[in-house]
Amino acid sequence: MIKDLSEVKMKIKNTVASNNNDLYKSHLYWSQKPYNICDILIESFSEKGDIVFDPFMGSGVTLIQAITKKYSRKAVGVEINQVPIFIIEVLLKKYNLRNVKTFIARFLDEIEQLNVYYETTCDSCKEKGIITKTIFDREDFTSNPVIKEIHYNCNCSKKILRKDSSEEDYLMMNEMEQYYQINFVRNVELLSNTRIAVYKGQKISDIFTKRNFYIIDKVLEIIKTFNEEEQELLNYILLSSLHLSKITDTHSNSQWPLWTPKKNCVEKNILPVIGKRAKALISSLEYAQKNLCPNRGKSDNLFDMKPGEFKIINKGIQFITEEDIPDNSIDLVITDPPYLGQVLYSEYMQLYKPFLNLDYNLEDEIVVSTAPERKKDEAEYYKLLEDAFAKVGRKVKNDKYMCMYFHDSNLDVWKKLIDILEKAGFRYLSQVHVKKKNTLKNIISPKKSLNGDAVLFFIKEPYVKKEVREVESIEEMELNIIKHAKYIIKTNGPQSTPELYDDGLMEFIIHNGWLSELALKYKSLVEIFEKYLTWDTTKGKWTI
Repeated sequence: MIKDLSEVKMKIKNTVASNNNDLYKSHLYWSQKPYNICDILIESFSEKGDIVFDPFMGSGVTLIQAITKKYSRKAVGVEINQVPIFIIEVLLKKYNLRNVKTFIARFLDEIEQLNVYYETTCDSCKEKGIITKTIFDREDFTSNPVIKEIHYNCNCSKKILRKDSSEEDYLMMNEMEQYYQINFVRNVELLSNTRIAVYKGQKISDIFTKRNFYIIDKVLEIIKTFNEEEQELLNYILLSSLHLSKITDTHSNSQWPLWTPKKNCVEKNILPVIGKRAKALISSLEYAQKNLCPNRGKSDNLFDMKPGEFKIINKGIQFITEEDIPDNSIDLVITDPPYLGQVLYSEYMQLYKPFLNLDYNLEDEIVVSTAPERKKDEAEYYKLLEDAFAKVGRKVKNDKYMCMYFHDSNLDVWKKLIDILEKAGFRYLSQVHVKKKNTLKNIISPKKSLNGDAVLFFIKEPYVKKEVREVESIEEMELNIIKHAKYIIKTNGPQSTPELYDDGLMEFIIHNGWLSELALKYKSLVEIFEKYLTWDTTKGKWTI
């Protein structure tokens, strides 16, 4: 165990953050954190047999990495929605892989019959080919599609062929009588929220083509012919295919799971999608068998829990009891709390429930949402976040660490977060930047966006009210901040906004007690940088 923060920070700075391993490739989950950064945190701040805790479990990276053979910790996760719990429990379960491969192959053979709905007449040989994707436009979710182009395979060519649509193609996509006979999917109305492109009166079927919605229903019918354990894995494959089975754009953008475009909409043949996801699941299970603790399994009692075992609790962290997790029992927290309204996880889960009946929790989610039916404003968000971390603080042993992913340039958000955590008994120590590739937001507004994450380090201590101290003037703070920023740039070369925030300035500001005053005058440090530093637009970095 390393407790020298400078050593841990240097290790993280020298690591290329990645979530690219076979275990995490078989499913989609938003804001999934890099497993190799999580490894550094587990290795640095805990020992074999320690309890590692994630109060906002999500995709389960903290929990899964904690019970690898390499670390052999005990793991506890809290999560309000059933989809991530289902994903993690499938990945952590032990299977006979030979049997798994056999019944998955049988399943893929059985769904192959559904390719009949993707048949089209080849322009070259006039025989039947199989559509791979259909590109179309539609005005809105109530409009009929206007097919622009069909991509298909045919035995007469090794290439993907393209053609204009015929009347027969349009009928096969939209007007087959059986498309109105849906037996296994509940066609529910979605919760309206224009921010995530869901509109009043929109149903789950409206984000799929009629053909694909019907074919998913037929896939579910086939899944139900398998036994219970087999169904669990086949449902996992279907779940991981849904975001690619709906109407997407040409890039298969998955960051907006309920959004559909108006121009260049894509309907994929979902059978190859399911085949690829099946292959990815087998790779995940093989990886788990090789790298996770062989004794892994669920345990309800933390005191009897053995290294390699885990506990998942399906409720909001603000409702955790002494029975769920005893006070003063946790050795390390690694978490990625919800950031205001950045990712509306529970609303996104509407994509899955109609197909797999995995429930989601709108009521207890800690989030800011503009959905008219939800009373989830910023005041409610901070109240629930305070309740949540108060619970976490009671569960963690004194002198143990919490590592928290965070990214926001807004100084008022920082102030509120640090105040909430101090009240819960977590003293801020330091932070480090975790670099990630450019996002669209970063390209459009590189000065203000915080591309990548910071990992913030806290230590649990009994809460002591801070003494009131004399605070420097805003002008003195500004000059000291710029002096420090220039030192960072001189030492490390031109710096992006997040690098300045995460690799020195926020730590400098927080430890000097300046955050409250600065937050009253400035929305972000960018306003100060613009007065004294030069922005290099070609590099997207600040220079002296």
